Amino acid sequence: MRNNFVENYEKMSDDELIKLINGGRYELLQIIIKRYLHVINYYADRLCPASEREDIVQDASFALYSAVKNYNPEKSSFSTFASLCIKRCVIQNLKNISGQKKIPEQLLSPIDDVELTDGNSPEKIFFDKENLQALTDNIRLELSDKEYNVLRLFLAGDKYSDIADKLRITVKSVDNSLKRIRNKLNRLKQ
Repeated sequence: MRNNFVENYEKMSDDELIKLINGGRYELLQIIIKRYLHVINYYADRLCPASEREDIVQDASFALYSAVKNYNPEKSSFSTFASLCIKRCVIQNLKNISGQKKIPEQLLSPIDDVELTDGNSPEKIFFDKENLQALTDNIRLELSDKEYNVLRLFLAGDKYSDIADKLRITVKSVDNSLKRIRNKLNRLKQ
């Protein structure tokens, strides 16, 4: 069943939807994703190995969300900007993949072998809080002060231009910082 509420907005232009999404109507993002899923699939099918496709599609969807947040209608059309963001994301992912070492198959566990525990126990909540604090501390140690502040503002939902203004840096510097943050966090994850 479709959401009638969202169906009422499907005839709107990209620019109108983006204004609403950036104004807090995040449920409308599904319309933009639906409209540009063919672009994501085009680049993923054309450029990606099948084994990496799902991850790259997910990252490209995040790139589309980032395009929505940073779109400036005075510079280009949204379709051009979104396509460029998606393509760059896919290419960057491919560069990252080619630089990674492959994990031997025998070291990977099938998901069926993972044992799930009760997620609501007080002990689990306590240890999850401790793990979250340890993760936060590790991230804080890994990032420079500028990178940490960029990440904090980005996670708070600020646009690249707002982050640049608040930290008195360029938008390009914000973008570069977020790329370095992703790379550092990916290394931390491994």
